[in-house]
Amino acid sequence: MKNPSFRLLATSLVRHCAALLLLSPTLLRADTAFVDLRTVMRLAGANNDEIQNARAKHDEAIAESKQAWQRFWPTLSLGAGYRGHEGRLQDIAGNVFNVNKQQYTVGSTVMIDWSPGDIYYAALAAKQRALAAEHLADKARIDIVTQSVERYYDLLAAEAMLFIIEDDLQLTEDYGKQLDGAVTAGTAFRADLLRVKSQISRAKLAIRQGEETRDLAAARLAEILRLTPEAALRPAKSDLVPVKMMVGKGVATMISMAQQNRPEVHAAQAIHKSMDAEKDRARVAPLIPSVQAGYTAGGLGGGPNVGNRWGNFGSQQDYYLGLGWKIGPGGLFDRQRQKVADAREESAALQTSQVKAEIGREVVEAATRSQSANDRIRINDEAVSAAEEMTKLAKERQASQVGVVLEYLLAREELTRARQSRVIAVTEFNKAQHALKRAVGK
Repeated sequence: MKNPSFRLLATSLVRHCAALLLLSPTLLRADTAFVDLRTVMRLAGANNDEIQNARAKHDEAIAESKQAWQRFWPTLSLGAGYRGHEGRLQDIAGNVFNVNKQQYTVGSTVMIDWSPGDIYYAALAAKQRALAAEHLADKARIDIVTQSVERYYDLLAAEAMLFIIEDDLQLTEDYGKQLDGAVTAGTAFRADLLRVKSQISRAKLAIRQGEETRDLAAARLAEILRLTPEAALRPAKSDLVPVKMMVGKGVATMISMAQQNRPEVHAAQAIHKSMDAEKDRARVAPLIPSVQAGYTAGGLGGGPNVGNRWGNFGSQQDYYLGLGWKIGPGGLFDRQRQKVADAREESAALQTSQVKAEIGREVVEAATRSQSANDRIRINDEAVSAAEEMTKLAKERQASQVGVVLEYLLAREELTRARQSRVIAVTEFNKAQHALKRAVGK
């Protein structure tokens, strides 16, 4: 059964929002914007530059991965050249004589300089780094959306707190008017009226402080949504109700789901596979021989440079093929490179275990906060009901001249505190539910 006071709060929220929408545009700030939870989540996933930065790193990693695989392609070059010589020249027999000659070439060259093992394992490592960047980009998006949701609930809670105080102020002012009439009629004490006026002043001060808290919450929400800093955000509707999203699942089940679904785990596993490929690159790649090959086709012409004559042009082809192994640093028997690769692979494995442990802790913390907030909502419901009954009895006693004004004011104050405490509990519960959903990876 819904709590009567909370229904009253929800009705007051709707009434207040409707009044704002009906106000003349000259009474509203030009940049006032009404947002709901769905809008906040959509804007958070689209506008934030941290998400864009993570996506840019992902694009960079993909380009590096493609570039690594492109190293398997041979290089092709086209060109033409001219070479001339005048003066002394020595032949292979050691004779020195004067020579004037020229030479010109036209052709294309295909060159291959492969280290198949090194290229292959480097490309595998780059592919895994690209996958890790993709998962980290997804994590950045989820984190920003979760933070935006929390700030939205802070704004909604500040607005709800403000409505509670305004409602209390209105009732206290009505009570003060009645008491003022009783003082005029001589049936009540002026000291009691002054006590009520003091309570009204405190309520007005609390309203001003509440407006400050609401505006600060709106500024923090606008910041993370990358809206203009002066934007006056307001909740579009009174949806501050407990939102249960993770129901019927034990903590152990949720931890298992989190370790399967969380992008951080997938990113850590991809990094581990990348380091494993680097380990094979250090150990296996040097065993695979490097390949050097070349083929040139074109024409060669020239001859004695007498009378600036050209001619004697004909086709020519050159080709080359060779295999080789590198010994030393970066090649065979490079023990230090292997040790570095082993250490990085071990570090990546430990990092994966650490990420899983952190995720388990996050699930437990979110589940604990959620259960605690849910229990506090139930307790606050009881407190609100008791405070409402106490306020009703105090007002009846005051009307029958049995009670005192102070008793009624204390009862009203207790009711206000109970309603505010419930707002805090509902806010914390909703935050914990979203945090739990994020922790599980849904």
